[in-house]
Amino acid sequence: MTRVRRPYNRLSRRGFSLIELLIVIVIVGVLLGVAIPSVGRSINRDRVSRSAVVVHSMLDEAGQLAARLRRPVEVEFVSATRSIQLVDRELGTVLRARSFADNQDLRATISMTPSTGIEIFPNGRATAALTITLSGGGASSTVTRTTTGIVRRN
Repeated sequence: MTRVRRPYNRLSRRGFSLIELLIVIVIVGVLLGVAIPSVGRSINRDRVSRSAVVVHSMLDEAGQLAARLRRPVEVEFVSATRSIQLVDRELGTVLRARSFADNQDLRATISMTPSTGIEIFPNGRATAALTITLSGGGASSTVTRTTTGIVRRN
């Protein structure tokens, strides 16, 4: 058998032209320019949502600690460290504290109403209703605790 040689075809060995590469780079740049802002908004929404989950669990834990210790527990906001603290009212010791300033995952601006905080009694009732608003990067979430102990997050 004899082998048939094909003639060297210059077109089949050709790479991409400079214009084709520039078009692809422009298309990728436009797609990235559209996608990056929406990814940033999603990250901010996720951080605020995670912060709201942490606050929700802390308010639940405050009621549980008050019942377990059989003493009132105070929920306080410390603006200097941007943290929420659960404090044993009788002993004055901090039982739990969570900072929202230094933590990358929980970066959020917090406002609490009433700003002085509340006391949660061992029976689950509180001195006042509490509303904590978390915001950051255009996203916001609210965690509320009623005087009867119901905690809601929205």
